[in-house]
Amino acid sequence: MELIISNISTSVINLIVFSLIPFLWWFFRHRKETGFFRWLGFIRPHLRSKWWGLIVFAVVYYFFYNFDFTRLVDPDTLAYIESSSAVSANAFAGLGAAAIVPALIENFIANGVAEEILYRGFLCKRLCGKLGTVVGILLQAVLFGLMHNILYIIAGLNVGLWYHTLTFLFTGMGALLLGWLNEKIFNGSILPSILLHGAGNFISTMLVAF
Repeated sequence: MELIISNISTSVINLIVFSLIPFLWWFFRHRKETGFFRWLGFIRPHLRSKWWGLIVFAVVYYFFYNFDFTRLVDPDTLAYIESSSAVSANAFAGLGAAAIVPALIENFIANGVAEEILYRGFLCKRLCGKLGTVVGILLQAVLFGLMHNILYIIAGLNVGLWYHTLTFLFTGMGALLLGWLNEKIFNGSILPSILLHGAGNFISTMLVAF
């Protein structure tokens, strides 16, 4: 129960922090045009590409998600990461079924919804509108990758340049695929990326828990 309460608190804080800038931007510049959630992309997904485009994406994402980049990390660094309390997933290590509910809360709300609001709902759409869809998707992916590097630094994790590089490439590629899914395959809805982001994180957490 303590872990559930902790994850609810984390989710609320993340939602507030990640939504603050988008909300202020919308409030001062777009509130007379459309509602906040619709502006972010909380709309029904509608397939805009050919059906085979979705299949190609699914295949690419499957191989990306199943690629274990930790095989490229030296054992000492990996052991350090897996034992650090600063890595949120480690809180679920060995909990088994008791991790399911708190992991659902953290992975789908604190990570899935909150991060998608800022990066795919706000930054990606603003950048795509200013610079074009492809450039916008690429830039938000770079920013998303850098965010994870910054979080490691803030947490005081001494993981080295190589691990930072792998983290940037892996999380940046994930953001690239999620941005492409929303903007090029669907109709700008961020619901597909929320579901995929949350599900991916949840599966990873369950591997740690069990």
